[in-house]
Amino acid sequence: MVPASDRHFYPLYAASSSTCLCASIASMNYANDRPYDLGHPRHIDQVAVDFPELRICAGLSGWPWVGDMVGLLRRHPNLYCDTAANHPRYFAQEGSGWEQFVQFGNTLLHDKIMVGISQGSVGPPSAESIALYEKLPLKEGVIEKWLYANACRFCRLG
Repeated sequence: MVPASDRHFYPLYAASSSTCLCASIASMNYANDRPYDLGHPRHIDQVAVDFPELRICAGLSGWPWVGDMVGLLRRHPNLYCDTAANHPRYFAQEGSGWEQFVQFGNTLLHDKIMVGISQGSVGPPSAESIALYEKLPLKEGVIEKWLYANACRFCRLG
């Protein structure tokens, strides 16, 4: 049980970076058999600093450290995040802690967020999740980026 910035992972990051692969690193730790802090986004920050060419997807969007994740997404050009393991209804709920995520995801970070659906674990079926995402207070065209276009660009599919 080590953080994403542990040097044991560096050969993997180096190989992924040099072969144009990407890395998905969980930025939240819901497991109760390891320290909570292992999922703090600062560990991803260190990886992004040491491997600036590596495309990184910060899984789970960094909650409850949303402000930190927003700052890192703005700081690192190759850092993206997904929304997996979070129910879409909470993103627009006042007081949920997601206010900065939606605000910046609708403006400065609209190209950095990818919807991740965790059907069965914390979310409803895929079609219902997508409908909930489509109801978020996002500007025209942003939800298309969140649902599809950003993932295509991140994975270099088009």
